[in-house]
Amino acid sequence: MNITEEQFRKALGLFPTGVTVVTVPVHCGKTVGITVSSFTSVSLSPPQVLFCLSKHSKTQPVFEVSPYFAVNILKANQSHLSDGFAQRMPLNWDSFHTHYHTTTECLLISEALGNVICEKAAVYDGGDHDIILGRVIDVIVNPNDLPLVRQRGQYLTIQSIPDEPSMICKVK
Repeated sequence: MNITEEQFRKALGLFPTGVTVVTVPVHCGKTVGITVSSFTSVSLSPPQVLFCLSKHSKTQPVFEVSPYFAVNILKANQSHLSDGFAQRMPLNWDSFHTHYHTTTECLLISEALGNVICEKAAVYDGGDHDIILGRVIDVIVNPNDLPLVRQRGQYLTIQSIPDEPSMICKVK
């Protein structure tokens, strides 16, 4: 059976996923980052993560040469950053705080839910995407907020219930 891209996209859109912005050190005087929802942990020992990046992305050549990257895990109220780094709307750099990781010089979103800083370990062919594996060298965690989540192309609102895990409750 042949599956169309639309069928595949629709099926995978059923799976809710967190939203991140992946950044690298300043390249040619420019700050580079991209919205990524294909992010996952790979290993606890050694700590490793991966994300997938379209080979057609304008930022792909920068990620290809950078030895480091940072995964900024977005909070529920940061959909404007997701849209901005995905270039769905102009990014207003004055609307959020950033700083640079001291060792890697990766741009970090200061108010993100968390930052996972990595040394690139490998790049694998994933069809029309590169699978970028990173060895985690530092983490910053701000667990007092809820994550930004997408499903079926829309942002979801997550509500915490005391003494119970977070649950998805409605579409924004």
